[in-house]
Amino acid sequence: MTPLRIALLLAFGLVAWRGYERFADNPAALPDPTDASRANREYFVGFAMGSPVTITIDADDPAKAKIAARAALEELERLDRMLSDWKETSDLTKFNRSSELTQEVPESFARCLERALHVSAQTDGLFDPTVAPLVQLWRDARKTQALPDAAALASARAKTGFTRIQVAGSEVRREDASISIDFGGIGKGFGAIAALETLRANGCPRAMVAVAGDLAIGEPPRGEPGWKVDIESAVNPERIVVARCAVSTSGATEQFIEIDGVRYAHIVDPRTGLGAINAARATVIGPLDAAVDALGTALALTENDAQAAAILARFPEYGARIERSRGEAAAGGEIASNASTKLETNPVTKNASTVVTYHGAWKR
Repeated sequence: MTPLRIALLLAFGLVAWRGYERFADNPAALPDPTDASRANREYFVGFAMGSPVTITIDADDPAKAKIAARAALEELERLDRMLSDWKETSDLTKFNRSSELTQEVPESFARCLERALHVSAQTDGLFDPTVAPLVQLWRDARKTQALPDAAALASARAKTGFTRIQVAGSEVRREDASISIDFGGIGKGFGAIAALETLRANGCPRAMVAVAGDLAIGEPPRGEPGWKVDIESAVNPERIVVARCAVSTSGATEQFIEIDGVRYAHIVDPRTGLGAINAARATVIGPLDAAVDALGTALALTENDAQAAAILARFPEYGARIERSRGEAAAGGEIASNASTKLETNPVTKNASTVVTYHGAWKR
């Protein structure tokens, strides 16, 4: 996931060791007191799910905001202990290593997997949570700077397939014990939304949570239509003003590796088992649903904008901005605006090597 540069005043030297810290505790990090729109903002940073976390609250009570932020970070840490494939004791690691075909899993685990499988079906497998064997193989390739051999790649691909796993309540059934799960393309989005819900439950509904490039955005700050978010781009940076939604960016980033003259992205393409080549950069906005995160991954792997538009047609409440370095852009539908979402941009932007197109509609 590529981090979105949030239009907020942040001081990263205050990142706490394992939780969060309130920026207001450091006078040098306070927002400009003459900026009335930020006079009641409380800023927190931390680290969870292997990524930086930023929590911003339009607060009535700084003490209440601090309690709420702590609870939100604890929720992210709880989900990390459940969904991480890096932790030996996580629920996911235990699930993947089990020989049982049917297993009881925690409620959050089941919900996250259900949303992942839904997006898999709607994107024809461009997003697939069963790519865990391929992800591990690609991690090894990045370390060794060498592509996996054909036999290893074939073996890993034989252990994937989103249609070979089902969720029923708290039970997950696999057709074969070799099928394993990777939440890398959806877990952070799921976590950001859970953290936002925790803030709301603790009396802080006017808030925004960012876990790397996945944002969960609540009620707008007082006196404003929404939260300002900057989308970075080499050719067409944009500012969007959003509320009550999720935003996620996936695709072409500084995270790549070059092997034998070919540049591969960090995203694994389920069709090849390797890092994606020529991945697009996709930003998706939609309801507060982890599907936004997973959909961004799928759209980054689309081969052209016509394919992306066809996928977005299956998600009528979602919109996407797609930036490609090559290829032809197909018409993708004009972006609509409403009271809670505003886009400050043009429908299509081009330069000699890049095309930016917009698909779907912004609806809340």
